[in-house]
Amino acid sequence: MLAAPSWRVLLMTALTLAGTGVAAYLVTVALDPNKEIVCGPVGDCHTVQSSQYADIAGIPVAVFGLAMYVVLLGLLGARLLGRGGERTQEALAQVTFALALGGVLYSAYLTYLELAVIHAICVWCVTSALIITAVFLLAIPDAARRTGRREPPTL
Repeated sequence: MLAAPSWRVLLMTALTLAGTGVAAYLVTVALDPNKEIVCGPVGDCHTVQSSQYADIAGIPVAVFGLAMYVVLLGLLGARLLGRGGERTQEALAQVTFALALGGVLYSAYLTYLELAVIHAICVWCVTSALIITAVFLLAIPDAARRTGRREPPTL
């Protein structure tokens, strides 16, 4: 019988689904020149999305974000289903942590660009940054435990 997944894995999965939705929306806006981004009363999403930093080698940054969230969904899905043995589950936890760390670092860079260079904020981008930061924070205890380090105290 499979052990019940931890609440952290369940919450990371829910957050990653939300992040996938945000990234998918940003991809559809980025790929359709006739589609105007909905930003609401806060921020200037259009300025951010039309800046020189909105793509890498002609590929919208949102595509990379969507790819990250899809890979995270796969990793978390495998963890929820208990695929493989203990070593596989440990590896899945480590890769989840590493991918989330990469997402946090790149999101921090993009947020810096929004604030210091573009001088505009995209609420969708900030939402994605907050989501991946939450996923990263939730991944820390599993990654720490899996490497033999002590788990940080729970709140």
